[in-house]
Amino acid sequence: MATIRAVDELEQTVGNRSLPVMMKSIPRLDPHCVALLAHAPVAALGYVANGGRMRAGLVGGAAGFAAPETPSRLRLPVPADAVPGTGASLLVLVPGWRETLRVNGTVDREGLAVEEAFLHCGKAVIRSGLWASGDLAGDGEAGTVGVEEEGPAVGPAAAAFLAAASFAVIASRDGAGLADASPKGDPPGLVRLVGPTTVAIADRPGNRRTDTFHNVLDDPEVALVVVVPGDERTVELRGTATISTDPALRESMAERRSTPKVVLLVEVSHARLAHNPALREARLWDACGHVDPAELPKPAVIWRDHLAQGEAERDQAAEDAMEAGLELDYQQNLY
Repeated sequence: MATIRAVDELEQTVGNRSLPVMMKSIPRLDPHCVALLAHAPVAALGYVANGGRMRAGLVGGAAGFAAPETPSRLRLPVPADAVPGTGASLLVLVPGWRETLRVNGTVDREGLAVEEAFLHCGKAVIRSGLWASGDLAGDGEAGTVGVEEEGPAVGPAAAAFLAAASFAVIASRDGAGLADASPKGDPPGLVRLVGPTTVAIADRPGNRRTDTFHNVLDDPEVALVVVVPGDERTVELRGTATISTDPALRESMAERRSTPKVVLLVEVSHARLAHNPALREARLWDACGHVDPAELPKPAVIWRDHLAQGEAERDQAAEDAMEAGLELDYQQNLY
């Protein structure tokens, strides 16, 4: 099976990371981020657990559970097995809203030291129909009954759950240990079981940052948290990933006559299907609790302002470098 093993192969296949896309990232929480966090009752958290394992799960339960203390500090509930001082990443969900907020940084016992924040486009959420199932749990009963399952392979209950799942978040980390959590969305069957311990996820259009793929080339260990709209359970998958360009596999995962350029294959070492307290408390599938987009900053405004901040950061860095170079020149080349 054809596999991508180097950055140049990756970029020849899926394209380069463009500067404007990367400049939409800012190194702190701005007022837009603060406003989104105030409306968010749940987020996917990717983190490093005891033993160096990558993990992913949903945390939260009530709007504002992740509270900004400063522009570079976010207080939130941290899993007991998270290793302080390691990279972690949040994918923040606002019920009823298409876009998602991604916040990356370093975790400790009480929260996250923020190093990067940016708005992710809504394509994954739209494809998944994540909020279209808002009437499924309005009575508080849907999703409360269901089996749980855990083991080194994908068992029958987890396989049935994956067949119905349309939304997932992939947690990965680069060679320096910096973490990322990226959303994926498709019609049901997003995470396709292609073997007893192997799943496949097609790459679809999105932010065009390709963070997950670059990270996998550095460190193949990943974790996924998988969601079925209307169900209060999640599946967590842990394992190692490769990037496949196999033509037959890609063609088999075509959607609306569009064939993915690459497919992420994950060799699963641990699978866990369980009820999720954050989903139960957040009542994400209750349409009455969905946020009116008019209460939120407009995505175009957020991207415009973040891009302007990125340009300012770049201009300031260039100015600082020029100033430092001038000072060095004065010191070394005065005569």
